[in-house]
Amino acid sequence: MCIALLASCATTTRVDAPNAAPARETDCAITFFKDAKPSGPFETLGKIESHIAKNFFFGGKAQLDDEGYKELRTKACGIGGNAVIIDDHMQSAVSEMTHLHVWATVVRLPGTR
Repeated sequence: MCIALLASCATTTRVDAPNAAPARETDCAITFFKDAKPSGPFETLGKIESHIAKNFFFGGKAQLDDEGYKELRTKACGIGGNAVIIDDHMQSAVSEMTHLHVWATVVRLPGTR
């Protein structure tokens, strides 16, 4: 049973942050832009690529609005961002595993911390 639980969820995330700012608290407020970029100016801090896999029977489905945003929020706060632009994402299922791949840009909008 322990092996099944360990295999029920896995997350691999790569962060490339050449312009990182001081880290913010891990549950900081993040604005997500899924279908458009911010209308005003912004500073690009870095890129995130994440793969989340969940066993449907033991952990549910990997979804952008849940696990994806949670992972992106944690990483964006860690590099000082206050907004995330979803560049692309893909959800799929193979056998009992669901997968979420997400590519995003972390930015800092002016006038907010």
